[in-house]
Amino acid sequence: MADVKQDPPRTIDSILELLGSLGRYQLFQALLLAIGNMSVCFHLLNFVFIAQTVKQQCEVTPLYGNNTNTNYGTCDVSVQNTTTNVTSTHTCSAWTYDVQKDHSIVSEWDLVCGDVFFARLPQSLFIVGQGIGAATVSVMSDKFGRKPFLVVSHLLTTGAGLALAFSPNIAAFSALRLLNGIFQQGIVVCTYTMLMETFPRNRRIELSAFYTLSWSISTVLLTGTAYLLRDMDWRTLQLCFVSVSINVLLQIFFLGESLRWLITNKKAKRAIALFKRAAKMNSVDVTNIQLPGIDTKKESVELSSTKGKYVETPSENTEHVQYSCLDLVRTKFMLKICAVVWFSWLVDSLTYFSLYLTSASLSEDPYLNFFLNSLAEIPAGPLNWFVGRRWGRRFFFMFFHVLAGVCLLLATTVRALVVGQAASVTATALAFVGKIGNSACFNAMFVYAPEIYPTNLRSAGMGAGSTAARVGGMIAPFISILAAVAPWAPGTIFGVACLITAALNYFLPEPEGRELPQTIEDVKAWDKAPARG
Repeated sequence: MADVKQDPPRTIDSILELLGSLGRYQLFQALLLAIGNMSVCFHLLNFVFIAQTVKQQCEVTPLYGNNTNTNYGTCDVSVQNTTTNVTSTHTCSAWTYDVQKDHSIVSEWDLVCGDVFFARLPQSLFIVGQGIGAATVSVMSDKFGRKPFLVVSHLLTTGAGLALAFSPNIAAFSALRLLNGIFQQGIVVCTYTMLMETFPRNRRIELSAFYTLSWSISTVLLTGTAYLLRDMDWRTLQLCFVSVSINVLLQIFFLGESLRWLITNKKAKRAIALFKRAAKMNSVDVTNIQLPGIDTKKESVELSSTKGKYVETPSENTEHVQYSCLDLVRTKFMLKICAVVWFSWLVDSLTYFSLYLTSASLSEDPYLNFFLNSLAEIPAGPLNWFVGRRWGRRFFFMFFHVLAGVCLLLATTVRALVVGQAASVTATALAFVGKIGNSACFNAMFVYAPEIYPTNLRSAGMGAGSTAARVGGMIAPFISILAAVAPWAPGTIFGVACLITAALNYFLPEPEGRELPQTIEDVKAWDKAPARG
């Protein structure tokens, strides 16, 4: 084992650097979190495929007599009496579809025409559930630990996903979708928080890029799975999507708690045990290393049901501040940051999910459209690393919000004012670039938010921001209805909102090159330029 001799480190970040910025332990933890994040993708975006829009026509029924001319439409039947030449219109009571009856929840439960709202409702309820989960689970993980609520959330999400496949009607399906969203959000908040807390400041930008890339790859895998199983009924497809969650077993047995959370919350015995475990896996000698706020040399005291050999140092040796959720908005400084983060996340989420859920946002074919949207996400990770490393997070968000806004406005203008094949290709290319900009901002916010909140407000802050994002996601399923009435409206709204967000991003703090903050005062001390050195 390597011989490491140095004075006891003063900060948690230096402890993480001592263990190795990219040691085997840290990389293994990151891999476990990334694999778990794949199940989040499959639970979140599977709705696109199990609730596919279908083409329907009123079922042909011999109810109108022989002396009539009957025209069967998509929602109504027009009947002309050839004797009296009087035409009457009747609402359909049954439909035939261009796919098997059980291909989609839309076709199985006849969620068309007057009931089309109910086809969109489950996804909106899922987003509502995410907001509830973000506001509740996040607070509990700050208080009781990251891993317990990550694992419990993962198990409950899997259970709700399994139950979805056996839903007898749209009411039960919608209720289970709500529960699925509540439990799934616990995975999101805890995963990204743990990721940022596992690595020191000099590696967070690489990890954020890696994690963004893992999400993008997950969306591509989701597309491939749905396409290969496209002839299956939606219940079988749902069961296949849920099966990805088997990876929770790996997290139960091999995932460690956040060392930063343990140290900050004075969990001495567990912090020392985890520290030694990580050091052993990374082949680092930490015999004479003292964790901040934890003294291994004083007389032992009872820490739990048994006597341990580690004691906590007096509180004046290390800052240990407890916050409540109200501290997010108690001061003008934090309120300004939170307001910008909330608005940015709302706009990014609305644009992100609307482009996914609008079947023709890039292509008429739903599988090709989803695949192109997935491809547009892949550059987000490398761009986050390249731009964020050199110019910081603020510049990153400002630049790519401008890129998304301008491209989406141009794409909308071309579609509205120009006709022809060349115009269609140009509009698609502009929308694709706009999607890249939007994906870059949306995914980067998941790793930016944990960086700007103190440790004991980190999950709560991220949960509050994520809740704002769910408002945008809740609206997204209904954007296709607006697009049918005014095709130019969605792109215009998205473009203008992205440009406004770019201006607001100027007021964000810059975490690049800085240790994760322990207190609000730490954040106040940051400059707007990246720290160097």
